[in-house]
Amino acid sequence: MERGLVVLLASAGLALAALAGSASAADPATAAPTAATPAEATPEQLASAETDRIGHRDFDARQRMSATHPNELWRLYGTDAAGRGQWQDASRFFRRAARYADKYSQHRLSLMYWHGLGVAHDRALAYAWADLAAERSYPQFVVLREKMWQELDEGERQRALRQGVAIFDEYADEVAKPRMERQVARARSRITGSPAGLTTGNLLVFASRGGSSLFDPSDTLDLRPMYADWRLDTRRYWAVEDAVWQSGGNVEVGTLEKIMSSQRP
Repeated sequence: MERGLVVLLASAGLALAALAGSASAADPATAAPTAATPAEATPEQLASAETDRIGHRDFDARQRMSATHPNELWRLYGTDAAGRGQWQDASRFFRRAARYADKYSQHRLSLMYWHGLGVAHDRALAYAWADLAAERSYPQFVVLREKMWQELDEGERQRALRQGVAIFDEYADEVAKPRMERQVARARSRITGSPAGLTTGNLLVFASRGGSSLFDPSDTLDLRPMYADWRLDTRRYWAVEDAVWQSGGNVEVGTLEKIMSSQRP
């Protein structure tokens, strides 16, 4: 795997802390008295992630790298909008990513419904989205789903189960993965120099970052990782994503390279 490609997935640990903070803020009587009470976190802070803050150069690189994968592209737009405080746009972008089986985007939508950011505050819908995000049993998302369930009243629980049916009908893996796979297959068929959609290690793809010369190494972006074989093989792509989230949701390049080695046939 190329060194330049990093899987950028935020840890759900933030979400658990955010939900706990929301619960304690809603019921001050349950909080133990302290000598100095810290400032109460805002809903925006509780529903945000560190990866929402994206520099222009990094955003441009990730946007180009995500061109073959709509789940990654819409997720990127969602995190960028959240980082700017444009929550309505963030909800729209995360919802589009969610249609391509993006569990992280489904998770972010659950937080937004829980805190009423960019969407109407609705704890039942928040649970329905959290249940969907936990469909593959990623530990962080399962814990969040169960914590939400414990905080719902009986009426909210019944409504969450009813509303979850329609959400699963449109966004569950059974329908969302084939939708994503069709897009990846289309991207694979358009690879330069390969009418049959085959890749080779000799494929060279570079893009200018907007500077004066495509031949200036400091002003070019190596796009070869975008066409890596594992990214254009959805079976391997989903296996990598499963390995990432099962390992905790944060992956450095070295760790990802080890994961990729274990996924090779």
